[in-house]
Amino acid sequence: MSDENVSWEQTRDTLQPLIKAPKLTEKLLRKPPFRFLHDVLTNFIKSTGFYEGLYSGDELDSAKVTDRDSKVAFLQKMVTAVQYALGVTLAVRPLKVVSGLEPEATNAFLQAMAQSHKDKCDWKKAVAKTLGGGGDEKESKKREEGEEGEG
Repeated sequence: MSDENVSWEQTRDTLQPLIKAPKLTEKLLRKPPFRFLHDVLTNFIKSTGFYEGLYSGDELDSAKVTDRDSKVAFLQKMVTAVQYALGVTLAVRPLKVVSGLEPEATNAFLQAMAQSHKDKCDWKKAVAKTLGGGGDEKESKKREEGEEGEG
């Protein structure tokens, strides 16, 4: 997904109908701070049910996702899940997002997340793959090979 012509307005128009809070304003979408993104992602999950189970415990509390590594890991999980759900590679780099850089790529990612809902993607499979579980072709192939060798 190219993010050259990505606008904050597109993000607002596609994502705001799916979440009650936070309000998607020009100021916040032009340079999205992490706390805002955390609120957007967790509220998207709460209001749509999509990507439920991707985060647990302290990850859901923005006050506990404070250091750079935990912020990057938080964003990377959703980026990976959305990529699996849509079958695309997104140009967003969580480290750059946490550093306040590449707002166009961040907006493209948020739009892709909304698109996965619109397209009714298999988010459960995407979450399982992201968390290292079900749906992974390599794993099923390993299991098949293991069963053949047991005879």
